[in-house]
Amino acid sequence: MLRLFIALPLTHTVEQKLKQISSELRKYGGKVKWVDPKNIHVTLRFLGDTDEELVENIRGELDRIASRYDIIETAIDRLGGFPNLTKPRVIWAGLSGEQEIEALTKLSSEVEISVRGIGFEPDNKRFRPHLTLSRVKALIGAGSLLAHLKDYQFEPVPLRLDRLVLFKSTLTPQGPIYERLHEVRLGKQERFGG
Repeated sequence: MLRLFIALPLTHTVEQKLKQISSELRKYGGKVKWVDPKNIHVTLRFLGDTDEELVENIRGELDRIASRYDIIETAIDRLGGFPNLTKPRVIWAGLSGEQEIEALTKLSSEVEISVRGIGFEPDNKRFRPHLTLSRVKALIGAGSLLAHLKDYQFEPVPLRLDRLVLFKSTLTPQGPIYERLHEVRLGKQERFGG
């Protein structure tokens, strides 16, 4: 079994900007697990433990879907939390643009429909495009961080989402290791890797 998910990866430049934001916030302390910026992406669908025999079908679906969508140009323009910034379990960076969010939501829906067709159980959670920066382990001791989060501002970071990737996730004590099993550009049938 392979632990898989489908996501839109970030460029190295965007990863570096998120690293800078995380570093600035990290100094306020709290029991918070910060995500390694190279592991940040826009998740479209977490598949979980998947039979290896399904990988080829998933690749075919991603190729088909990618050919129908244009590159999405958006920006990272704010921070937020799930369920909120008062008592967050997750701290995230949000994306801008009503049309861009609509395009991402439509892409996510099509991915969802296609993986259900392959045999995956429905994921009924509402898609909310975001970039997970950290997970808050305990609110006690996080007061300074939460106070700064509410007022934290930064220049919008341009974000170009131009490919769909099937990732394999291997969990380790040091954190997850992500491997790209299949990659396809949005808007044309250009493959990368296996």
